[in-house]
Amino acid sequence: MTIEDLSLPEFIFGEFPIKNDSIHDQRQFILHKGISLIEVIPQDELENIAFDDKTSKHFSYFGEDFTLFYQTNNTAASSQSEIEVLDRAWEWYREYLIWEDTQEE
Repeated sequence: MTIEDLSLPEFIFGEFPIKNDSIHDQRQFILHKGISLIEVIPQDELENIAFDDKTSKHFSYFGEDFTLFYQTNNTAASSQSEIEVLDRAWEWYREYLIWEDTQEE
């Protein structure tokens, strides 16, 4: 194995590992190329959040609604479209949800 084998994948999943019954227990993040941070908001758990100056997009998975939005947006540095990155991040996250659902059996 070489150091090149350890390059970052396009997306990395993150959440707070220690749960303490705070709002942060439900927060999930997707790191894109190590430069942009996308937060995943499940609409049934966290409602009435204003995304005033943030680029965001809504998605659904088996009747559950989610909003993905940029906490830190550096897509210009990678010459990529904000919305295209959100779409790819959603597809990646949706695959994670599918995997997670199969683990519960």
